[in-house]
Parts: sequence; C-alpha cells; structure tokens
Amino acid sequence: MGFFSNLKNKVTGGGATVNIQVPSVVRGQPAQVRIEVTAKADGKVNAVYLLINAVESCEVKDTDHAGGKTTTETVRGRKTSYENKLTVAGPFELKTGQVYNFDARIELPTNTNPSFDGKMIEHEWAIQAGLDMAGNDPDSGWIKFEVR
Repeated sequence: MGFFSNLKNKVTGGGATVNIQVPSVVRGQPAQVRIEVTAKADGKVNAVYLLINAVESCEVKDTDHAGGKTTTETVRGRKTSYENKLTVAGPFELKTGQVYNFDARIELPTNTNPSFDGKMIEHEWAIQAGLDMAGNDPDSGWIKFEVR
C-alpha cells in the first residue's frame, strides 16, 4: 500500500471496519457484547474500546397568552445521564483481510434509568466500539440498544 493510501486511512479511519452486537441489557446483570473488526489495511492498534452513553431528552410545547395574543414555542432539553469508556483489548497489529473478534462484558448500574419513550420524555442508550489508532479511530458508529 502506498504512502497516500496509508495517509488516507489514518485521516478517514478507513483502515478497518468495526461492527458490534449488543443484546438487550438488564441493569445490574452482566451482558455479553461482541466486537468484530475487519482489517482493510495493515496497522497498529493501541486498544479496542467501548463507549456507552445514555441521554434523556424532553420536548414540551409552551403556550403563552398575553395581550390578546397566543404564542407557542417548543422547548427542548437533553441531559447525558450515563457515560463510560471500557478498554476491551490492548495493543495488537492489524493485518489486511484478517477478521478479529473480541468479547466484552458490560454491566450497567441498577441506579440508572432504563430505556423509555414517553409522550414528552425519552431515555436512550447507545454503544460504540472503536479502535484507538493513529489518526481518526475506526468505529462502529453509535448503536442504540434496549436497557431494562
């Protein structure tokens, strides 16, 4: 692979594809997560990691009546209720065309909110697997999952 191809992979994170499989998770109980990495180019990985986050969002219509006029606006709010980063594996070398599988155990605290989608409020959980590499880290993108 040429210099410019290597540079492109570092800038874009294109050195590997990362996929993740996550089951429905019950708070306080361990759950198995599977990470699959397919190498598109040779490279040095410093670590395989998981990012987990939960966000509570609210959307409410606010109507005001003043001076014979009615105005309505939508008020939105977001709050991150949980964030965590877990290291799944340490350094290793990627070899073009090889597939690597990693299993990780996650356990979410019992004092966190489960997933829910109400009329005004929702609480969503998402997980992302990534490779810590030089340049832009290849990752799975954020994947929503259910927490009970």
